[in-house]
Amino acid sequence: MSKILGPDATLGVACFGITHPHTSGRVRAVQRLANARMMGAWDDSPLLQPFCDALGLEARSKQDILDDPNVHAVYIHSKSNKMADLSCEALEAGKAVLCEKPAGRNSADARQIVDAVKRTDGMLQVGYCWRFSPAVDAMHEVLKSGRLGKVMQVRAHGGCSHDEADTNHMKQPEDIGGAMFVISCHLFDRVIHHFGMPKSVNARITKFPGVMGPTSREDAAGAVLNYDDKIVVVDFFSWDPLPWLETWDITAYGTEGVMYSRPSPSSYRIYDKGNQDHPEGWTEWNETSFPINWASKKTIYSPELAEIGNPVFFDRELAAFSHSVRTGAPIVIPATQALNISTLIEALFASAKNSGTEVFL
Repeated sequence: MSKILGPDATLGVACFGITHPHTSGRVRAVQRLANARMMGAWDDSPLLQPFCDALGLEARSKQDILDDPNVHAVYIHSKSNKMADLSCEALEAGKAVLCEKPAGRNSADARQIVDAVKRTDGMLQVGYCWRFSPAVDAMHEVLKSGRLGKVMQVRAHGGCSHDEADTNHMKQPEDIGGAMFVISCHLFDRVIHHFGMPKSVNARITKFPGVMGPTSREDAAGAVLNYDDKIVVVDFFSWDPLPWLETWDITAYGTEGVMYSRPSPSSYRIYDKGNQDHPEGWTEWNETSFPINWASKKTIYSPELAEIGNPVFFDRELAAFSHSVRTGAPIVIPATQALNISTLIEALFASAKNSGTEVFL
């Protein structure tokens, strides 16, 4: 069982795996947080020592970290094929866990983590950090309030930037898919968060011969998620020419209004028909006009993908995780969400394999 730390104790955090480009951003978030301390890192990668040297950490053995009573939480930032096993080891040792998305290669790995959380009565948060955008919170509250009336149509778009779709990180052979899994999972996290799981899906996931080279996996995808009272139309592009999240948007169309929301640069627009408490017309909100770039630069310890430069999501994510570890409050993004996302994406690939045939979940 994960220990409830208490509000004033120092939170000790260590890393299992350091090769994911989000690792340095999350480590720096701990180093900024009051009453928190990084307690070292383990990986079997030769990049471990350069990473520790750059971030001021101690390279430790995995067992040393598991046995250390001052390590209360473990960050899992390995390749996807090790995420489930490492998460389970940490949970069995009584550590709270923050596991980088997508929390494994497939739904079987995610289910392994869900079962371990139940078995150990542990705490595990999945690292869908883009959820912590205030624009996402705003859309969720508007949808719950009924301000848009009956929402029966939703459009959602995401993309993969920086040509990352052709990197090894997006081509792990045992993963469900490439960018259409490792990156699109952020988009499906939002869809499920706002609307729940669909009852069925129809999808086309395409690799165009001779267009972007033979080694990358998917080029473009489109899907219809079927609900009892709405359809959600999702599309994903593996070669987004914009550098980060400018094109990631969800638009909900209701009988009383329309809402568009983008996680970063965080913004939303709402049109009200004027039949409720809001006057007819558009309301617009932007968190900032000059955000820090999400992706920063490649480093000696992140030579294939640029590390993350924008700290805001990691700080908010850690605040939520720390609150749960310190108080026992429910985890904001639990392992069951990772299982739902992987299950949904598997259904999309199954539909696409059969030319868009409807697949029921």
